[in-house]
Amino acid sequence: MRARFIDVDGIKTRVLYAGSGPALFLLHGVGVSADTFIRNIDELGKRHTVYAPDMLGHGFTDAVSFGGRPPQVATVRHLARLAELLGVDRFSVGGSSYGGLIAALMWFDQPHRVDNLVVIGSGATFHPAAEQEQTLRNAAANAGQALADPTLESCRKRLAAICFDPRSVAEDILPVQLTSYALPDRFDAYKETIAGLIASCGSTEHRVYSRLEQLSARTLILTGREDIRADWRLHVEGRKRMPNARLLILEKCSHLPYMEHPEAFNNAVDGFLAGETVGE
Repeated sequence: MRARFIDVDGIKTRVLYAGSGPALFLLHGVGVSADTFIRNIDELGKRHTVYAPDMLGHGFTDAVSFGGRPPQVATVRHLARLAELLGVDRFSVGGSSYGGLIAALMWFDQPHRVDNLVVIGSGATFHPAAEQEQTLRNAAANAGQALADPTLESCRKRLAAICFDPRSVAEDILPVQLTSYALPDRFDAYKETIAGLIASCGSTEHRVYSRLEQLSARTLILTGREDIRADWRLHVEGRKRMPNARLLILEKCSHLPYMEHPEAFNNAVDGFLAGETVGE
């Protein structure tokens, strides 16, 4: 795995990357960074060129003002432009939580460029408006403690709270997360992002919940049975509405299956991208 900073139309953007082959973008959840995929990038990079960018205002990517609009608008535009600058015309994209919504919106924005979707524990994608608003408020309460007063322990607790087994937390990324949280604009950027997501919970344009029947991309939905941020039952219902989706539920797994069960996650995603039938 390597790291690279790319100027995306004046926005300094950090990308973790590895491997060769068909392109795969991995998109993190709100309030974390690309480092959460530390257990996946090299493994999936054995058969793909994996790019894991820090999204706007996250990790070590510059924050921007959303101008009162939902963060999804600028984020989808930023990632599409990043792909262009990387010389990537077609790609698959996997997104966790908020990243799952962004992945789906990227398909709606440019379906001719997206080959496959992997949507990972994403209330942003599969929760109705009221449930998602409460999910976001709960997430903000958890993450806000670490962002407001970043210490190694507060970062550890922030991730442990969304893992089934707290021992699943990738200790090696905690100093990096602590460093990014210490940047003077990170907490404000997070609060603006969360506020924009809450304000757009009922939006047809900025969410995909009401449009799942139109989401015809070949899709793998992957979630944990014990996910405290994404109800597996609503993922089951969402999968029924999608024309070309399959669902895999991991047991004893909460919101970060790629960190909690990396071998099962990597095998499932690798097989799915290879054209295998994964899930039900």
